[in-house]
Amino acid sequence: MDHKQSVYGVDVSAAQLVIGRYDSEALVEIGNAPEPIAAWLTSLRRGSIVAMEATGRYHQLLAHLAQAAGMLVYVLNPQGLKHYARAVGVRGKTDRIDAQLIARYVVHERNKLHPWAPAAPETEALSQLLTRRQKLVNARQTLMQSLSGVSALKSEREALRATLKRMITNLELLIVREIARAPELAQLHRRLVSVVGIGPLVAAGLVAALARVRFSRVDSFIAYTGLDPRPDDSGNRRGRRRLTKHGPPLLRSLLYTAGMAAAHSKLFRARYAELLARGLQTTEAIVILARKLARIAFALYRSGESFDPRKHLRTA
Repeated sequence: MDHKQSVYGVDVSAAQLVIGRYDSEALVEIGNAPEPIAAWLTSLRRGSIVAMEATGRYHQLLAHLAQAAGMLVYVLNPQGLKHYARAVGVRGKTDRIDAQLIARYVVHERNKLHPWAPAAPETEALSQLLTRRQKLVNARQTLMQSLSGVSALKSEREALRATLKRMITNLELLIVREIARAPELAQLHRRLVSVVGIGPLVAAGLVAALARVRFSRVDSFIAYTGLDPRPDDSGNRRGRRRLTKHGPPLLRSLLYTAGMAAAHSKLFRARYAELLARGLQTTEAIVILARKLARIAFALYRSGESFDPRKHLRTA
């Protein structure tokens, strides 16, 4: 079987899937629901490749059903696909273009991609709780800023603030309870909170990431966080490094928060001051600390140890 003919790119939305096959102009449109997806999958040969962008939750049904049907599933980073589209000169953006671009990307870049696999149920539940909490935090910030200048709604604004705060607190309790349900996750969480700068919420985000994807090397984990710098060099010119920002934005945000806490801690204060003295901006210095904390977290995950500054600061 020609592997190119067995690669399907799927543009996913809340209501429908637009499916394109590599080297074919034909498109298939089906509903994003169990019955039409299952019917379409039965028309494919087992082992066919089904690829899609990560779209929050809308791609998850297709990914789970395709994997259960014996297909090789790839869930692609939207940022990477966006850069690929620019590199190959794709000018427009339609459902057809997106579906065919996904199939083309997988055919040409497959050796750099990792097949998708479903997360353990407890890890999936933890990730969803963390995402929902972050959405509430963002919504609270947006609403409070929007209503801040409306004096006639002051009492309603304060009542809304209190309600949202209570909901966020309840979600944090659910996160703690979800971790406690799985002894292995609970043990990892306890080891991670022993690291200066990493609080319970940041540790929960790290637990969800480390237990979900089996990283073979620390550099793979750092790349997953998106905290790895992208070089911009040419000849003798050394350009400014910028973060790749691949991977989950929430995890990157949590690690940045941990970096901020570490910067003002007794253990990391001198290192932070040293980075600033070298001419780095505040954000750059905090990112370096966040990356160091991510490396320490990976070391604790792999070794089963608790944080030992004398050992882990040196090895990270």
